[in-house]
Amino acid sequence: MWTNIRYILITAVRDKLFVGLLIGLIAAAGIAASMGNTAMLEPEQMTLTFAAGGMRMILAVGVIVFVCFHIRHAFESKEIDVLLSRPISRSHVILSYWLGFALITSLLVIPVLIILYALGLIDITGYWYWSLSLLLELWLVVSISLFAAFTLPSAVAAVLASLGFYVLSRMMGFFISTAEHGILFEDPTVNMILKNVILFISIVIPRLDFFGKSTWLVYETDYTEYVQLFATQALVFIPFLLVLTIIDFKRKEF
Repeated sequence: MWTNIRYILITAVRDKLFVGLLIGLIAAAGIAASMGNTAMLEPEQMTLTFAAGGMRMILAVGVIVFVCFHIRHAFESKEIDVLLSRPISRSHVILSYWLGFALITSLLVIPVLIILYALGLIDITGYWYWSLSLLLELWLVVSISLFAAFTLPSAVAAVLASLGFYVLSRMMGFFISTAEHGILFEDPTVNMILKNVILFISIVIPRLDFFGKSTWLVYETDYTEYVQLFATQALVFIPFLLVLTIIDFKRKEF
């Protein structure tokens, strides 16, 4: 297991994952600072908001692409077969992959924290809660990407599925709010059906709109409810997705 984790870290360094994402994070922060300087009101808040949102998206997309292509390459190059030839169970293989990718995402969060600190903090408590939620969100993204990469036949399909799932999860709060107002269709019955469908979907998929709210960085608020929401989402869906991945992996024949 630890050999596989170490190999994942070596692959990340070899593929310039850390360098590429660091350049993207710095570029996002620079653009956010430029946009913040143009604001007439609350320029510091605008800078932090745009920087946090931009860097969060860059990390999520980068992690999805790296995980999906790494796993599919492992299948194509028979690395998975080599792992299974050793005295290690398939569930341990999945867990080793998740731990390796989770370690990488934990390292990637560090430059984000440094950049936000350099831009100037407004609410230190919100800063730490936002950082924790970003870490848990990336761990959840790793779980989503692993499931897609192990179940779908190509890296491109896995990336597209993971990105679609991520966007849907991020925008679920908007979809629920729109459906509850019943303004999409003139027929109230159709609106009611759509509302129930969206509410059902929001139950069975992660709610990433609970994570990493930029308002935590700029306005003091009561974080207790938010922490319970995003922590519960992570504690429920990360093991759930890993179990699904393990079940699918055990059904495969090599």
